[in-house]
Formats: sequence, C-alpha cells, structure tokens
Amino acid sequence: MNGIKKPSEDMFAAAIAAFENQRGLIFSIEWRRFPWSHGPEVERALVGPSYLGNVAIGLKDGWSWSYQDQSGRWKYVQRDRLDILVEAVIWDRAGFKPPLPSRSAYRQIRGTR
Repeated sequence: MNGIKKPSEDMFAAAIAAFENQRGLIFSIEWRRFPWSHGPEVERALVGPSYLGNVAIGLKDGWSWSYQDQSGRWKYVQRDRLDILVEAVIWDRAGFKPPLPSRSAYRQIRGTR
C-alpha cells in the first residue's frame, strides 16, 4: 500500500505501546474470530499474556475496543481512550485462573467410577 498504514493498524500499535508503557505488559497481534465477524472471517486482535488469561481484544467496527471479562460478558471502550482500555482490562482480567476440569470428566478419561 505504498507505505501507508490503515488507521486500525496504527491503533493496534498504539494499544500495544500503551499496555507496555503503562503496565509493562507485552501483547501480540494475532488473527481471531469475534462475535461480530461473519462466516469464516477473522480479524486482528491484541492477545495478552497468561496473567490476563490470554485475553483477546478486538477493534469492533473501527470504533471501539472490545474484550470479554472473566464472566464472559463483552466490554467496550472507545477507540481513542487507550488509558481506560489498559486499566479496564487489568481490572477485569488480572490474576485469571482457568476453570478446573470436572472430576466426572477425569473419570471418563481414565475409565474409572
């Protein structure tokens, strides 16, 4: 594209820098499917460290950042408010602990009762 970046690409770079500068957290950019993606489409996502449960943050409609809190609800933050995004993600996702597998599933795998 002749060296011209899309505004959304700049926003991803700015968001990575905000997480690193404000909290020292390293995020990566990956391709993910979000609820607003249609069919086989995937979109760019910021993916956080395991400390935050590998949270995926997407840019919905180019207007707002969105991510899921620990209970699975989608949260939205205005695109240009990176300071609020950083604090909200930390508040909602810090110390993430994945759910433990159920004992019944373990018994089924082992074939015991």
